[in-house]
Amino acid sequence: MEHSKHTDTIITPKLTLLEEALRDILVESQMPIVTSYQLFNNIRGLYKSGRKLWLRTSVPDKTKLNQVRRSLVELNILTPDKDFQHGVYRIVNNSDRSAEEICGVIDPFGYISHLSAMARYGLTDRRSKALQITLPDAKTGKQLWKEQIFERDYTEEERTSLSPAEIISPSPRSSFPIKVRGQEISIKRTSHLADSQPIKGSLSRIEKVGQVFAGMLEEPDLCGGMKHVIEVWEEHAQTYLEEIIEAVESRPKGITKVRAGYLLDELLGIKNPRIENWTQFAQRGGSRMLNPSAPFESKFSEKWMLSLNVN
Repeated sequence: MEHSKHTDTIITPKLTLLEEALRDILVESQMPIVTSYQLFNNIRGLYKSGRKLWLRTSVPDKTKLNQVRRSLVELNILTPDKDFQHGVYRIVNNSDRSAEEICGVIDPFGYISHLSAMARYGLTDRRSKALQITLPDAKTGKQLWKEQIFERDYTEEERTSLSPAEIISPSPRSSFPIKVRGQEISIKRTSHLADSQPIKGSLSRIEKVGQVFAGMLEEPDLCGGMKHVIEVWEEHAQTYLEEIIEAVESRPKGITKVRAGYLLDELLGIKNPRIENWTQFAQRGGSRMLNPSAPFESKFSEKWMLSLNVN
């Protein structure tokens, strides 16, 4: 007697025209990852493109985002990112990138800073164990994302006509993993972001070189220590003098101008009226110090009213 043979059939979900178009956009972007917010913007772009995608509504909403994302994960087009997990997805067919580039995609308002930036510019041969990145603090990040959404990503007509379910707001990431792509990460958050610029051929940004010099005077411990900072200024400050002066003048703290003034004027002998103008920020009778993390010492600059507490 013959027995009929039964085989289990695995049904693979079929992509809709919208999902096929989105897959192509993601692959062609050559980006290593996509966030939920970026994914929704791509979906919005397809809805507005006029392509025949057999869409049931005129605009997407959060339900559509979740449906599309789930389908792309089931088909292994996307997979939750191993380091960030929530709200971040690897585009499986695209090459992965370095830690600094991944972080640059996650938070486009952040940048490489401190000793990591110094090494990038060739100002030091020291290497930080952790990749140092500066990000906006919670309040500043929220404001920057609000501007991104309501001034660039959505038109005025969309802002007034779309329902809350049809506008996805990215939440500033409150925490970063200890490691990204195997690289330790050190995050500094601030309400005073420095000027930064994209790195050519990269997805990341870096603090402008003049701002790097100014930042050395505010947080020398993140830049190899004040003794090393002085060595860097002695070797490279003349080369980047205009950038340094511009950056120092933009910093909100007067003590930054006083420390920079002492180094450029008295230590390096550079005479410049813009540097001389910083003497107005010197304060008599105070206990200002060249090194903010070392004890006060009696060795003193009378002109800059600054304790020269660096051994």
